[in-house]
Amino acid sequence: MHRAAELLGLQRLRLWLLPGGSCQLDNQNSDDKLSGRIDIVAKLPSLKTLWLHSNKFTGPIPDFSPDSQLVDFNVRDNSLTGVVPPSLIGIASLQDVKLSNNHFQGPMPKFTANNTDIDSGNGFCLKEPGPCNPLVTILLEVASGFGYPLELAKWAGNDPCGSGPWPGLTCIKMDVTQINLARKNLSGLISPAFANLTRLQRLDLSNNQLTGAIPDALTTLANLNYLDLSNNRLTGQVPEFKQPNIKLMTAGNRFGESDGDNGGGDGSNGGSSPSNPTGSRKSNAGMIIGILLAVILLVVCVVLFLHHRRKKNVDKFTPVSTKSPSGESEMMKIHVVGTNGNSNGSDSVIATELYSYASADSTTTADIFESHGMQLPMSVVLKATNNFDEDYILGRGGFGVVFKGTLDGKLVAVKRCDSGTMGTKGLQEFMAEIDVLRKVRHRHLVALLGYCTHGNERLLVYEYMSGGTLREHLCDLQKSGYTPLTWTQRMTIALDVARGIEYLHGLAQETFIHRDLKPSNILLDQDLRAKVSDFGLVKLAKDTDKSMMTRVAGTFGYLAPEYATTGKVTTKVDVYAYGVILMEMITGRKVLDDSLPEDETHLVTIFRRNMIDKEKFKKFVDPTLELSAESWNSLLEVADLARHCTAREPYQRPDMCHCVNRLSSLVDQWKPTNIDDDDEGGTSEMGLHQQLERWRCDDFTISDSDSFSTYSLSRKYH
Repeated sequence: MHRAAELLGLQRLRLWLLPGGSCQLDNQNSDDKLSGRIDIVAKLPSLKTLWLHSNKFTGPIPDFSPDSQLVDFNVRDNSLTGVVPPSLIGIASLQDVKLSNNHFQGPMPKFTANNTDIDSGNGFCLKEPGPCNPLVTILLEVASGFGYPLELAKWAGNDPCGSGPWPGLTCIKMDVTQINLARKNLSGLISPAFANLTRLQRLDLSNNQLTGAIPDALTTLANLNYLDLSNNRLTGQVPEFKQPNIKLMTAGNRFGESDGDNGGGDGSNGGSSPSNPTGSRKSNAGMIIGILLAVILLVVCVVLFLHHRRKKNVDKFTPVSTKSPSGESEMMKIHVVGTNGNSNGSDSVIATELYSYASADSTTTADIFESHGMQLPMSVVLKATNNFDEDYILGRGGFGVVFKGTLDGKLVAVKRCDSGTMGTKGLQEFMAEIDVLRKVRHRHLVALLGYCTHGNERLLVYEYMSGGTLREHLCDLQKSGYTPLTWTQRMTIALDVARGIEYLHGLAQETFIHRDLKPSNILLDQDLRAKVSDFGLVKLAKDTDKSMMTRVAGTFGYLAPEYATTGKVTTKVDVYAYGVILMEMITGRKVLDDSLPEDETHLVTIFRRNMIDKEKFKKFVDPTLELSAESWNSLLEVADLARHCTAREPYQRPDMCHCVNRLSSLVDQWKPTNIDDDDEGGTSEMGLHQQLERWRCDDFTISDSDSFSTYSLSRKYH
């Protein structure tokens, strides 16, 4: 039994051996809870009683042998997942079963045992035994390939395309069309069951730990146009995909190898056996010599590489691993579909303030910038970021790394786009984004100061915002160390953001749609004034057609319903996301919080529900806010605005100009003061000439010149 505990990988446990093949690994009121998978218990044929309750075991219940003598099975209060195996249900000797308070999925099992506790706290598709929705069955087969990870425990219930959250799924008309499971720490295999999702168009499994081969079944998905399997541990060969226009990304795997490839023979032909010690010693000696030669060769290569770097300092620029999704790059999500005027953007308003930067190979501003004033040479960017020093990293996003830099004594932010995600049209689409960014200039939009292209590298230089992101001030206070924002500060930030988006929608030269508005894309300066950033998903729309069809891009939780389901994007998509942000500012909560009970994870739903009861809503508001009666009334008005902004139908949502007008009346409140007409000296009844004469005599000292333009006015305050 101690061997069983060792195989389970358990530490600091209390293990009791009971008569009759019993095992207790329950928590026993310990401060430490046991974790890991429980696969080994199925390999104990004489086991009759198994108690593993009140721990943190994960993974599915293993398949038991038909000869199992199990009588009492108690795994309640753990984090077990997956479908209850039929082999456990079919054990004839089983009398007592407790499965409650786990994350079991699929059909509810029907045991013949006398004492059962199975339904409470689990995610079975139905409340009674019976088959699940066929789509649920397919998706759970997909999850089984990954070993039913805890990350997919929310694939529960019987309606993947309904109101409940099934993470990573996008549906159209009750069919799954997109699956995004990038960076979910998934392991195991890619299940051939994906092929049963016949309407699937996009599949992203990048940046996980998946092994095995790409199943040939994926090549049968006729609608599949985007497949990202990059940065896993896949082996074998990439099958031939015949789908037209499919975008396939497989970099960062181990194709060409087999799962069992250890670099040696299998011992059946030409390999040394234990009965041949001489051959074994020769084999070991050859292996050691090979390793030594490889080490020597590696050292030589490193020395040559370092020498080459010293000779060419500028060209030593090498990619920094971002560990970010290797799907579409930020630049590849720009699509210019129309303009109001010159399509090449040559008449765009460009920033009038340009900085001159000194570098090793230039001495004047004219040498650094091209005629349009924004192109920077690589040497300048390298010097500004200390050759992209890790200590200069401000953050890592979905499309690259942002570095802090200094250009001519001024702080800047340098976004280094992940070169691995740039396609063959990377430069063309990168320049398309530059063209968009040059057209949007507003005090509440983060300004682009310059850009740089160098081989496959794409770099953007933005103004530096020292106050961090709105997300850090709302939801990540413990990590960021910021003090909670006051209600006045939140109102000011909300108005700043609204003015920036209003400019994009209707006040710029063209109509722009941001599509990825969220707190992490709202930056603050040292005075906590806000600017909207990250225009990687921005859309340029025709004034005559402010609605268009596009592939869905953005962040879950902030996607408007019509955009997530149909791909139809309008300016009302940004209005919806803005309403979600207002809700986060009012509550101090994230839009999606998996740590909360399942019916409270989605902020928009629970926010709108709590607004019905003002007393209940008052408890829902961020507890760090200290609200006066006037502030409380202001908060209720903003909450009402947030409710309208997140209306299900686009036509029910206001325009951003309405948001600006409504918020400005709350933030920039002007109150009239009483003015005594006697203090004015009756000037309201004087003519303009008489008023000027009075002011000249009483309030101003005028120079000898008769010309009004040469007056030296010095106000006398009494």
